[in-house]
Amino acid sequence: MSPEKRILLAIKSAQNILAQHVEPGGRDHKATIDALLTVLDDEEVVAAVQELERTQTE
Repeated sequence: MSPEKRILLAIKSAQNILAQHVEPGGRDHKATIDALLTVLDDEEVVAAVQELERTQTE
């Protein structure tokens, strides 16, 4: 999977997590943060961001 595609999927997942968090009803802030960390701190996502940063500075 390309770095761009991996990052796009991570952003979409993070947006969905945040959308669920702002819906009416009980909010579990810790669960939201944990879910965001799971998506955004994923080794493959971090590597994809680093790869894009590297190619942008070349």
